[in-house]
Amino acid sequence: MSMPAKVLLALNDRHIVKRKPCSIERCDTCALRAKVVLCDLKGSDLAEFQTIKRTLDYAPHQTVFYEGHACLGLYLLCAGKVKLTRSSARGQRQIVRILGPGELIEKHVFGERALHEVTCETLEPSQVCVIDKERYLAVIHRNPQLAIKLIQLLSHEVGVNMDHLDQFTFKTARERLAGLLLELGDRFGKKDDDHVRVGLTLKREEVAEMAGITVETAIRLLGLFRDEALLTIDGRTITLLNPDRLARIARR
Repeated sequence: MSMPAKVLLALNDRHIVKRKPCSIERCDTCALRAKVVLCDLKGSDLAEFQTIKRTLDYAPHQTVFYEGHACLGLYLLCAGKVKLTRSSARGQRQIVRILGPGELIEKHVFGERALHEVTCETLEPSQVCVIDKERYLAVIHRNPQLAIKLIQLLSHEVGVNMDHLDQFTFKTARERLAGLLLELGDRFGKKDDDHVRVGLTLKREEVAEMAGITVETAIRLLGLFRDEALLTIDGRTITLLNPDRLARIARR
């Protein structure tokens, strides 16, 4: 069953913005395709893939979907960055992940009648492809190599989730924050000699949510790390001055 046309139209009417220079127009010329399991296709499979997806462009700080709502398809981030958050019944919120280009936004959506487990919000101008799940599953059925790659992708996600669980179960606030800064530096940072400038501009509240600590604790620990010459803070930009020592604090 294909994705309802009126739903897709509503999504486009609500969220579409003017094309940005970084927008990806075609899958067959996309530089990310060979690195992204979901769309690493060739020939007729690639041609079909381009007919079963819809491309949506978002401005910064727009919501792509909400936690608890029905999944309308597979959501692939083609350009930009998004944050995924979960909320408690008391209104508490935690950022569970920040994703960059080429990442499948949720991995559980291959299940029947899946609901979004997180809310997805853009951090910068972003491009998202919504892929018809049923028709994509048909592509998988006739492409065993793709099926194997997807199994490996989902297995890796289990390991990532276990690592995050360990962070919150066994590590102190100081260790969690050090580990978070290193992760953001590894995934989004720009290296300059021995320094790493984290390629994200995050509010203190967002740093606290990702580390699972209070805002007050995040501000205090960031100040201590700065005093210990582990990092510098310029507005919302953080530069890691001593990643090796941060790794020792994080017990990597």
